[in-house]
Amino acid sequence: MTYKLFFAVGILLLMTVNFHAQTPTPSPSPEAVTIGGFNVTSSFEVGLRGIDVNGNINKYRSDFNYRNGVRLFDSSLLLENKEKSGLIDSLLVTTSGGNADPFGFVRVSVERAGFYKFDSTVRQVVYFNNLNNHARNGHTANTRHNFGDFDLTMYPNAEKFRVRLGASFNNSRGTGSFTTRAYSDEFAISSDVNTDSYDLRGGIDSKLFGFNWSLSLGYRRFSDDTIYSTTANPGYATTNTTVIATFQRAYPIRGATQYGMLNVQRTFAKKLDFTARIIHSNTSRDFSFLETITGRDNSNNIVDLDRFNIYGDSTRPQTRGDLGLTYAVTKDFRISESFSFDTFNISGGSAFAEALFRRNNAGNPLATTFTNTLYHRITGFRRFVNTLEADYQYRDWFGFNIGWRYSNRRIELLGFNQPLAPATNLTRTLIAEEEDNQTNAVIGGFKLKPMKNWVIFADAEHGDADNAFTRLANYRYTNLRVRSRWSFNQFAVGFSAITKDNENPSTSTAPPGNYPAGAFIANTKSRIFSAYIDWTPTQKFSLNTGYTYQQLTSETDIVINTGTLVRGASRFYMRDHFAFFDVAAQPIKRVSIFASYRHNEDLGQGDRTAPLPILITSYPFKLRTAESRVAIRLTKNIDWNIGYQYIEYNERIQPLSVGAPQDYHVNMPYTSLRFYFGGGERR
Repeated sequence: MTYKLFFAVGILLLMTVNFHAQTPTPSPSPEAVTIGGFNVTSSFEVGLRGIDVNGNINKYRSDFNYRNGVRLFDSSLLLENKEKSGLIDSLLVTTSGGNADPFGFVRVSVERAGFYKFDSTVRQVVYFNNLNNHARNGHTANTRHNFGDFDLTMYPNAEKFRVRLGASFNNSRGTGSFTTRAYSDEFAISSDVNTDSYDLRGGIDSKLFGFNWSLSLGYRRFSDDTIYSTTANPGYATTNTTVIATFQRAYPIRGATQYGMLNVQRTFAKKLDFTARIIHSNTSRDFSFLETITGRDNSNNIVDLDRFNIYGDSTRPQTRGDLGLTYAVTKDFRISESFSFDTFNISGGSAFAEALFRRNNAGNPLATTFTNTLYHRITGFRRFVNTLEADYQYRDWFGFNIGWRYSNRRIELLGFNQPLAPATNLTRTLIAEEEDNQTNAVIGGFKLKPMKNWVIFADAEHGDADNAFTRLANYRYTNLRVRSRWSFNQFAVGFSAITKDNENPSTSTAPPGNYPAGAFIANTKSRIFSAYIDWTPTQKFSLNTGYTYQQLTSETDIVINTGTLVRGASRFYMRDHFAFFDVAAQPIKRVSIFASYRHNEDLGQGDRTAPLPILITSYPFKLRTAESRVAIRLTKNIDWNIGYQYIEYNERIQPLSVGAPQDYHVNMPYTSLRFYFGGGERR
């Protein structure tokens, strides 16, 4: 496989070019085309792609999912009104990714200068996921995700009054699988995915009393009608007696959200900038859950019917406010204050009912079990965050900023669990919890320009971050980042470094003596170093190359059962290397070429090993891709493109218990013709 990779990079480097926009394509000037009083500028590229996959096709489709066949690579159509009269001044339509791509879109923009502007985008993502080393190949998906936005602005150039109207849709259809647990075993369950959401929105922008105002209102409906089922399923543990003969689950969800948002902005005397925003939304949801199971349980009893009926609803009103003030003390010194406030309440309940009908292994009926329980919860959340920052620019070559961030959060949880008949104990269990939390952090940074063509940026942040989960302490973190760019003659050189240290302490609610004593901490350390070089000696030749190294080490305290519960540690290692280069050239007037290479390799834990109670994990792999293309100008209206892409993927740790190895390599030759109509710049 390696010789093909070097053949693609070495030989085709002399005769190929990349798919993407950075490719220097020939630029003919077709004759002007006029239709019905409109100047027309258009291009479209149509061609064929071939796919030859050797190895695990499911892993390839999970990563890339390009397919064989005819493909509309991309197209554009621009109509411009010569007379500047009528209802349309310009119409622009662009498309990409038709038929054989995992994603594609259509964009339409229509405008009448000063009167209206309409923009719409419709997208499709073909999502495929089927990995035999994830959840024992029990979490898969093969869906089409369609979503789009339609926006109309009336009087788009008016400063004092604009009207905005919009709509969106979002739906997914397809198949998949997930896992469920029953009778001390786990089962892969098939699913028919069916989700939808629709949005309507409107708003106005205006200027009144010296303030810029913006008001937006919206409404959204969403639903989920995914169905889950399986038959004759022995589960993952095939040595026990648990078997599902039939499984059906319907989990319909219906919900709606209404929201409103008000923005206000004004600059006073070119010294003080004031910005404020308030958002209020309310989400309501109703759901029902019907599940039936038949088969055998882990005691070898015959399950004639295990039926669950659950009904519930919830509401979530939320209000968020943001306020920002920036005061220019001098032309070189500014002070900024930002404050945000967020509060919501979640109120909801559900009624749970289970009826279990069983017989023993001999076929004799067992006592029927009925379980009925009523649940209700109210969660109150309130948090505010305040950031104070100062920026100072000392001449043109040095500037710095320093600041402080404070947050305060309060959570209250109230509720009850209520057993219902036929239970004999109908005592209601009350639940009440509350928590207060505060964090502090220091932020700072600088911009240094030692030379006219050399600039350095750096920033740092240290402190605590609010942990959204109760019973867990704040994240203690330190983040550092440095970036540098230096340009001279035809060269541009860049370097960046990012370090992140995160510590997440937690506390256990288990009774004393049940678990090893002491705090349980998750520690994560990340280091990213990156460098690149761009060289453009002429307009007809460019070379850029770069390298990124990412090192991540995490260690989490865990409890392992080795006969007794003992303290252990789970460690994860990433040692990822990524290198690339791109070459683009136009050796002769009618020919443009491009070639590129990408090498991504994670060495993972290397040769590190450890005995229990320490667990060491990683995901070592290698991914290499080579791309190349040649574009030949046949006529002033037609380009001929020939290209080839090679992909090679290898995993160092192959799954042994489920499925085949996930290695693969792919050859993707393609050819296409691009047609140009009309004059002006190519689009």
